[in-house]
Amino acid sequence: MIQGDHLSKVYRNDAVETVALSDASFQVSLSSLTGGNYIFSVYGEDNKGNRSSLLTFPISVTAGATNNISGIFLMPTINVDKSEVKRGDDIAIFGQTSPDSEITIGVASDEEVFVKTKAAKDGVYLYNFDTSSLTREQHFTRSKSAWGGEVSSFSKSVSFVVGTKNIAKATSVSKKGDLNNDNRVNIVDFSIVAYWYKRSSPPPSADLSGDGKVDLIDFSIMAFYFTG
Repeated sequence: MIQGDHLSKVYRNDAVETVALSDASFQVSLSSLTGGNYIFSVYGEDNKGNRSSLLTFPISVTAGATNNISGIFLMPTINVDKSEVKRGDDIAIFGQTSPDSEITIGVASDEEVFVKTKAAKDGVYLYNFDTSSLTREQHFTRSKSAWGGEVSSFSKSVSFVVGTKNIAKATSVSKKGDLNNDNRVNIVDFSIVAYWYKRSSPPPSADLSGDGKVDLIDFSIMAFYFTG
């Protein structure tokens, strides 16, 4: 059994999906696993389709025994409304996490600038960041959530450019092979595929060729899309 908080959906290598309750808690059960060592990967998806970073943890399963995993606190989802923002204008930084939680947002400049906001009752948060203090170059933003005495890890970083004009951010489409949904195909994705190499019943996300197995063909496909 897996229990946790702070997401709208949860996945375990595409094997299980559930919708969180209004307080963002969730619970799923798996009963078809044989004894052995497993790597579970869990992520949340918000109401706009943005996904959090993968939370990955190893579990040793004993046949006939029950394993209870609890206390999972996923990172918030995060996105921005512009790929480029005119210096001095606001850029909207938004996402979703547990309801009524305190959100800390970091914006990387010469020194990282931190601001705070509060998530609404549905977990949605929004902060309009004034870019007047930022230099004209690429910057990154990330967020973390505090709720009930617990603090999540920081989310993935999302980039934007401070420049001379405003350009709305287009909806991104994950590349084939982007297993952890960070819009990159790199060593993290390679590690996930490597885990499933020649194992039975791989998840569709790792079986890039769609032939029901993970072999060298899948690594060749990943190499084609590899971004580093």
